[in-house]
Amino acid sequence: QVIGKDAQGKDQVKMSDAPPDVNGIQVFCENPSYKQYCDEGHVRALYVHDTDALGPATARYYASKLWGGETYFMQMDSHLEFAPHWDTKYKQEVRAAKSYPKAVLSTYPPGFSEFGSYQGGNACPRLCTCQFSKNEIENGIIRINVHGQAHSSDEKPTQIAFIAAGFFFAHASFLRDVPFDPYVPWCFMGEEIALSIRAWTSGWSIYAPRESLIAHQYRPGRLGLPKFWESVGRDSGRPGLNTKLQKHVIRRIRHMVGYSDSSSELIQQEGDGIVLTDYEHYS
Repeated sequence: QVIGKDAQGKDQVKMSDAPPDVNGIQVFCENPSYKQYCDEGHVRALYVHDTDALGPATARYYASKLWGGETYFMQMDSHLEFAPHWDTKYKQEVRAAKSYPKAVLSTYPPGFSEFGSYQGGNACPRLCTCQFSKNEIENGIIRINVHGQAHSSDEKPTQIAFIAAGFFFAHASFLRDVPFDPYVPWCFMGEEIALSIRAWTSGWSIYAPRESLIAHQYRPGRLGLPKFWESVGRDSGRPGLNTKLQKHVIRRIRHMVGYSDSSSELIQQEGDGIVLTDYEHYS
């Protein structure tokens, strides 16, 4: 929560005293209207204590292992609101893409503040541009940006260059062709460019859906809610540890992209060879 301003006039925050989020899966499965879906195995969950968590990229890997043979796969962030009939509409949309079944729908979802009112219909940002990060913490990795929008009036889903880690929808054969990489713990920036490159080089094309059907409750730092990189420092008693760990791990992605300072030879010489574990399989 915001507790004041610093000398530059920026918000000063402290960790919120609010309790943890309600377990939405538990609420869903205890509802008599939906309990049967949980009892029949249609809802599957893996719970990990925050002290054992290794960041979003590793979480995607574990989540993908919950796949039970369904036809489609969707990756998304938490704190979402879904428009009515979102599932049927996304299935129709991905099947309308030129390269289906090797087609991925992806965009950055619009934001919202209060649950209960989202109906969908927003135009979708097109993930078509990128730039090298100038943030030292992000180690010069490529950051994805948006340019233009896809609209419901478009004849078909239009092709874009990148996949957003916070939302994509595809035929489930994506999991076979582009298995999630378990060797990028603590990684945040770099996840999207790695996913995009691996999809492209495995024969998949990426498209902007013509309509947003989910919205995300973005939680900026001013709310005082913890982020995973903060918990690494808190649990270890070493502030900034996540940044130090990520600096080594992200070399795996820099090597994949082709950074000159991250050739396999240099990585080995500098003692970071472990980051190339099973690289051929996950590249």
